[in-house]
Amino acid sequence: MSAGASGSPSIGARVTQLFKKYGKVALGVHIGVYSSFLAGCYIAVDQKVDVKGMLENIGLVQSPEEGEEPGWLSKSLAGGGSTIAMAVLLNKAMFPIRTPITLGLTPYVARVLRRRAAGRSGRSGRSG
Repeated sequence: MSAGASGSPSIGARVTQLFKKYGKVALGVHIGVYSSFLAGCYIAVDQKVDVKGMLENIGLVQSPEEGEEPGWLSKSLAGGGSTIAMAVLLNKAMFPIRTPITLGLTPYVARVLRRRAAGRSGRSGRSG
């Protein structure tokens, strides 16, 4: 397991541990979070929200300096690409936000599913 400067595991190592520990539950939470963010990004792009400005405000995209060539993401966001392509790019840029949500939400979902399964197995032994 690799460690960051503060001694804590890197985000990649934490994701790997999460998938090893929770398996299908972690995959389901990841797909749910990813899909939710993608839908939100699609709606934002479709409604003409200033996506580039938002990404600049949170530090995920930087404005080019005077005379500097803009990066591919800045060009794509400024251009008139398809709504779904823009939403996918925006969703990709949201990776640093999505990952901690997945890491935090997975143990909770696993607990809820375990309780639910335990409740069902307790009821199945009774005759009705």
